[in-house]
Amino acid sequence: MRLIDGTPQEIAEFLRLTGTDEDSDSGAPAEVATDAPVDALEWTQISALVNGRARSADVAKRVLDFLRGVVDLGNVEIGPGASERTQDGLTDYVMVRDAGIRRYGAVAYVKPRNGGLTLRLTKEDVTDLNEPHVSYRDVRPGHQYVVNCPLRDDDSVETALKLVQLALAKVRK
Repeated sequence: MRLIDGTPQEIAEFLRLTGTDEDSDSGAPAEVATDAPVDALEWTQISALVNGRARSADVAKRVLDFLRGVVDLGNVEIGPGASERTQDGLTDYVMVRDAGIRRYGAVAYVKPRNGGLTLRLTKEDVTDLNEPHVSYRDVRPGHQYVVNCPLRDDDSVETALKLVQLALAKVRK
């Protein structure tokens, strides 16, 4: 078995150049380790981060339900950032990013501790929505991260997924 390590683009190019996606020694599929954020090992790490930082099992469940829904949207990356102030070296939030060309930062930040969610949306981006779960941050004019949608119940998780789709569409333009 051969382990290929690299970005998804590097692996695709390697497989294209070699003309195979099988291990040439055994004929078995090559195991691929990519920088893509949601392979099984990384999901285990994200789940552990969420469960370890959430103030309750209910909050952890809603955050993980939200993150699963985000992954199901496709073409996204999720994961924590690095931090020098935490014991494990990870941030206290999980970022959601577009997996395409990175022109912007995260489209959403979710805090496992309390289920807080901040999105890369402005009031103008959600004027057509009449969602009771949406609130706004008091930030300087022109700030791009204005919309909050705390994950307080199953309905708010559904609203949050709609908002992530809006934020993704905005950065993909």
